[in-house]
This record gives sequence, structure tokens and C-alpha cells, in this order.
Amino acid sequence: MLKTLPFNALRTLESVVRLRGFGRAADELNISQSAVSQHIKQLEEWLGHQLLIRKNPKVIPTEQGTRLANATREGFGMVETICDSLRDAKKTAKDGILVAAPPGFAFVWLLPRLLDFSDSHPDVQISLSTDPKSLDPSSSDADVIIAYSAGGFPNLHSEKIMGERMYPVCSPQLATSIEAPQDLNKHVILQDGQPASEHLSNWEFWAKEVDVKLPAPRRKQIYGQANMVIQAAINGSGVAMGRCPLVVDALDAGQLVCPFPQTAESQFSYWFVCTHGNANAKFIKTFRTWLHAQAKPINTQLAE
Repeated sequence: MLKTLPFNALRTLESVVRLRGFGRAADELNISQSAVSQHIKQLEEWLGHQLLIRKNPKVIPTEQGTRLANATREGFGMVETICDSLRDAKKTAKDGILVAAPPGFAFVWLLPRLLDFSDSHPDVQISLSTDPKSLDPSSSDADVIIAYSAGGFPNLHSEKIMGERMYPVCSPQLATSIEAPQDLNKHVILQDGQPASEHLSNWEFWAKEVDVKLPAPRRKQIYGQANMVIQAAINGSGVAMGRCPLVVDALDAGQLVCPFPQTAESQFSYWFVCTHGNANAKFIKTFRTWLHAQAKPINTQLAE
């Protein structure tokens, strides 16, 4: 039966029903309108049922036409998904892994640890991208996306890597002049990005969560990337809202300290995101296992 199915005609029917017209279907399939009409005629004769009602300029599918077009769309969609999975798995096995991550996370946390991964897994080549297009699941060319998000990735494989905790940080020298939140008005407030109107800034969110009233600062400095905020704080330029895991290494090294004990749990986390086909690829499974191991100390600290 499969050998006699008119696949080209079925594909043409699906396109006509979805696009509601012979002309648009012809443009999509790169064939003439007469060829579209011929495909539909042959399919109707082969099935013995009318599939389309032609009312110029409209084309209305019959019940049988709608059922067949929907079934064709689902079937071809499944074939496309499987083909993508096979191609993804082959690409990953052959070329290594392209990982997309937010700039701050990539530069401050992930990149230093990738040296350990390369030493432990010399057979797996890792490339790192911070391109916004690579971070968008709908347009990404990456094999893996490290997403900074509240979650929710339809039709993709996702795993939470680690959560996030927020607290003010500054250089040890600057901390000597800070005893209470009111002292912040004497210092420059370092801020990561400009929040959208419907979102609180990191500072406003922290103050709300820990029930602290922030004084009006004399000055603010806003940076486009988290790694720039962290470096400015290390340099003594002001007080930043630290985000664990991004500041954990600087705290451990004594480059930064926490002037206040209050911490807030962030509404965002870091997620491992990839296609379902990529999730079982050998190299990606290796990278995922390593990433969870690297995140374990952070998650243990966040749980305390």
C-alpha cells in the first residue's frame, strides 16, 4: 500500500488546505497552479471523494479533505522530527558541541570550568556562543542552550541545572564603610541591565523579598552584562546585586564580600535545553553529566 501512495499529491493537498488557496500553495511548493490543480484532481480520482470545494477566489476543504490534510500534516511532521533528530545526533557526534549561554554566565562561571571539561574529555570539542540568536530556541543553531529563565520550553528537552540566590556584594575595602542598607546612599549602585517596565530591577526585587527599604542612591551605573557588573564591584566602583552562581568564585577568592546577611531566592534559574533528539547524543550526555556535577556545590549551598 505504501508504494502506491501519491505522496506529492498528499503534500499538495496539505499545503492548499493550510494556506487556503492554490496560488499560495504553488508558491510554497515552487510549482505552477495548474500542477497543483492536477495533483488535487488525481488525488480525488484515486480516493473517489471530493476533497476541495472551489469557490473563486476561495478554496474550502470538505470533511474528507480536512481529515486527510490533518493526517498528512501530522505524519509529515513526525517524519521531519525524526529526520531532525537523526541529523542532530550525527552532527553532534561528528563535530562536537556548540553551547549557547548568556554572556555573564558564559564568561564568569562556565568558561573557567570548561578547562576542566577539556582536560577530562579531550575527545569532546566544545564551542561556546553568546550570540542572542543562538540563545533563542526558535532560531538557535546551538546543540545546547544554557537558558536563564523561569522555565517553560515547549517541544524541547529541558533540565534545571541550578537555582539562583541574590545578595549585595562589594569589595572588602568598600565594605568597611557599610553597616546598614541606609549606607548605600553614600555609594554608587551597580545595576545589571535596564529592567522592562513590568519587571523589578535586581535591587528592587531583593529589597522587596527581604523587606528592606532602599535609600535613594546618589548615583547608579548600569551595565549591559552581568560580568561587567561583577568586575566593576571587584574594582571597588560600587555595590552590586550579586547573583549566585555568578559571584561565588569572587566571594571564595576574597575579591568580593557580602555587607548584609539578607539573601533572596531569585525567580529565575539556569536550565539545560536541547532538542529531544540531541538529549540522547553521546557527547551531549557527557557534557550534561559534567555540568550537573559542576553545579552540585552551588545547589548544595543554595539548599542551606
